[in-house]
Amino acid sequence: MEKDIGTILRQLPLGENGLIICWCTEGHGIVRTAARSARKPGSELAGRLDLFHECELLFELSSTGDLHPLKSAALLDARLPLRQDLLKLRLAGYMAQLMMATVETGEQDAEWHRLIAGALDYTAQNPPRAAILTHFEKRLATLHGVYSPQIPAHTTLLRHFRKLPAGRDELLNLLA
Repeated sequence: MEKDIGTILRQLPLGENGLIICWCTEGHGIVRTAARSARKPGSELAGRLDLFHECELLFELSSTGDLHPLKSAALLDARLPLRQDLLKLRLAGYMAQLMMATVETGEQDAEWHRLIAGALDYTAQNPPRAAILTHFEKRLATLHGVYSPQIPAHTTLLRHFRKLPAGRDELLNLLA
């Protein structure tokens, strides 16, 4: 069994009652877990697994792939202010998508978790601004080792990864 602290970046349905949850964790990097029966009424995981929640999770490493069975999750921080402002939610969503698009599954560096957790915490407690996104992109490019002060960070990330999540320009217009 593996125990870790992680932030939920993405959720996908798994069968009738389950969820596939993509986490950014302190000790395991990007991890995908299968939470069977998570959407079932009365499940012990009900209400604990939502986007951007910070949890202590217990999971079993799979021997055959990168989808690991989730055994339990204890909610540490729901980051409720993100749900009270649509623009904060969109900003958080874009940062999570950008993280998922650029960080490989299983890349074990606690800096990835510190970056996304810090960005989500800051976004939850402050007015949404374009500077939050550009700072996040700069830190992400720096962690990847591709940042150059002469080139905007999003351009560097695009050149390096070839594709970034859609909606950045629209989001920046809304944040202006």
